[in-house]
Amino acid sequence: MWRRRRTKVVAGVCLAVGAWIVFFVYNMTDIANFSMQLHLRLLGSSVYEYHTKTGQWPTRIDDLAQTSVAQGRYWKWQLEREVVVMVWPKDLRPDPKNNGDVILAYHNKGLLAELGRVWVCWGDLRTEYVKTKDVRANLEAAEKR
Repeated sequence: MWRRRRTKVVAGVCLAVGAWIVFFVYNMTDIANFSMQLHLRLLGSSVYEYHTKTGQWPTRIDDLAQTSVAQGRYWKWQLEREVVVMVWPKDLRPDPKNNGDVILAYHNKGLLAELGRVWVCWGDLRTEYVKTKDVRANLEAAEKR
């Protein structure tokens, strides 16, 4: 009888620990996804901010240093190490609503990217979790235009 009770207690403790680990990992993934979407939107909006200030579209990382995104800590580090890749499109329209099919930036590294999907910031500043092959196809089609 003592063995059965001990087995049930051990099983209950293992179940509780397992549930806590799943909850913790799920929440950490959720936070990471939210953070990446926020960073991508900030970088995307800095493209339009730069255009508003200068009348030109940015073509390099240092151009974005003239925008409010430069107040953040890691934006330049992410771009220089290609954690986030800026696409630098040249054929944007000034109103973001008209650029929904253009990729401004995408998350390029990490476990999620290794699994074949990346976060993308589109020209209309929405973020979306997209298959890597679809991102490549969109970028190749943009090069041909």
